[in-house]
Amino acid sequence: MKIVIAGGGRVGSVLAARLVAEQHTVTVIERDATVCHRIFEEVGAVTVCGDATNPRVLEAAGIGTADVAAGVLARDSENLAFAMLVRSTSGARLMVRMLDTSYREAYRLAGVKELVAEAEVVVAKMTTAIDFPQVAGTLPLGDGDTLLFELALPMRARVAGQTVAQVRATSGFPRECVFIGVVDPQGHATLPEGSTMLRAGHTVIMVSRRSQLGAAVDFLSAEPPLGAGVGSVLAATLRKVDFLAPLRDEELEAVARGAEHLHHPGGTELFRQGDPGETFFVVLSGEVQLKDSAAQVVATVKPGGFFGELALLTGEPRTATAVTAAACELAAVGREDFRSVVMANPAVALEMSRILGERLSRAQGGKPQKKRGLFGR
Repeated sequence: MKIVIAGGGRVGSVLAARLVAEQHTVTVIERDATVCHRIFEEVGAVTVCGDATNPRVLEAAGIGTADVAAGVLARDSENLAFAMLVRSTSGARLMVRMLDTSYREAYRLAGVKELVAEAEVVVAKMTTAIDFPQVAGTLPLGDGDTLLFELALPMRARVAGQTVAQVRATSGFPRECVFIGVVDPQGHATLPEGSTMLRAGHTVIMVSRRSQLGAAVDFLSAEPPLGAGVGSVLAATLRKVDFLAPLRDEELEAVARGAEHLHHPGGTELFRQGDPGETFFVVLSGEVQLKDSAAQVVATVKPGGFFGELALLTGEPRTATAVTAAACELAAVGREDFRSVVMANPAVALEMSRILGERLSRAQGGKPQKKRGLFGR
């Protein structure tokens, strides 16, 4: 598109640079010849040195054939004059930065429908960031009573594993709060439907009344209370691991909270045979293949399965190479996080060591083996 920007200050120059990078044809009108030269040299936009409220200067900038006209001058009075001239000479879509909200009605009468209230945007972002540090970004919509915001779902989020329809039907979810996007950790966005599954670590994009933002954030960020049973998907999966059987529910929850949530595309090598074992993994989605030294697949781990625990517990090198067979979500439990929970209860550590010894004995057909202890040396 052909875009004319009135004002080459900080906002105007950054805007021009972004638009040029997106392959638009950009012309910047700026009074200061030095600024014009800098924008031309550094940004690559065409510049017209002159007053954007002068009809002849607008004509020289090609306003008559512009698709978009953006007013980002230093004063509202100048932006208003620019807007009125554009309306009288061009059919361009008109966008204006408003610094003083008392000009709102004047802009409306001048036919400006797209206003960016700079102070309102900054204040909304800062106040929301102060009150809700979990919220990644906000944008006021309309008169500012409605907000668009982003929120990353925690690893133990109570809503993880539920569909959008299930969440919206749950008592306590704000009625005037709408899901408009879900973004995975790789940045891939989808437009959610009722059947779209919410997953821990994904970011939801939502629109909410400002008055209901707190309730929405609290609902989506809520985690199951400790001591109330195994409340997370990961902790429930860890309960199936034989050597973790001696752990109480709250201890499993602590292990789950310390896990790192990972996302990898297919074909990613997680570790090689012979590497030291510092982490064991739980597959949340996707598949992981374990391969021997000849690159032959010896096992496939599917959602709910785990691998890498023996090297973590014995201190021995990895016995296989792990490669993702498809895009995967994994929970990685590190040695130190695990140690802090287990070593707080010596009786549990002894019982786990006994279970591990029995498993290793079965794996080797009952042959004697050299043990290095629960966490190696």
